[in-house]
Amino acid sequence: MTQRLGKPAPVRDDTAGELVVTWEQYHRLIEHLALQLHLAQLGFDQIVALSRGGLRVGDLLSRLFDKPLVVMAARSYEGDGDRHQGELRLGHQLAHTCDSLGPRLLLVDDLADSGATLQAASHWLKQQLAPEQLHTAVIWLKAASHVRPDYWAVELPQNPWILQPFELWEQRQPEELRSLG
Repeated sequence: MTQRLGKPAPVRDDTAGELVVTWEQYHRLIEHLALQLHLAQLGFDQIVALSRGGLRVGDLLSRLFDKPLVVMAARSYEGDGDRHQGELRLGHQLAHTCDSLGPRLLLVDDLADSGATLQAASHWLKQQLAPEQLHTAVIWLKAASHVRPDYWAVELPQNPWILQPFELWEQRQPEELRSLG
């Protein structure tokens, strides 16, 4: 995606190995993505967020654009620290409170790693709902992805592992929590 007509282009990050992202950076990247979507004037009716990684992205975009949030369950990462991409599993139905869906949908996730989840979710939505318009957006696009979303905030040519700020909860146990009092 190239910058045109004053529209913000994705930024490029040449980090290799592991990219550690703070909450402030995470929210700023979603803001950059939201600006691209706003300037594109897509006119989507709902935002379909892929759980789990796309939930926060979808929630923030839903609030900003004042559009209903639809949740599609997906899981592919497993193993120690959820760092192994295993078999992709998609839910068989969408969670939402809308009377009807579409016809213009925005599908969001946190990243396009291999692109398998974005591709499978797009295919499922097209088969099940036949939307007139289906756009895709992610925060991070890795070079290894065989699918290019329509919009992304950051391009990662070195394919680093992204350590997102909420991932610390995957390393904690409930007995490690502390009371406020």
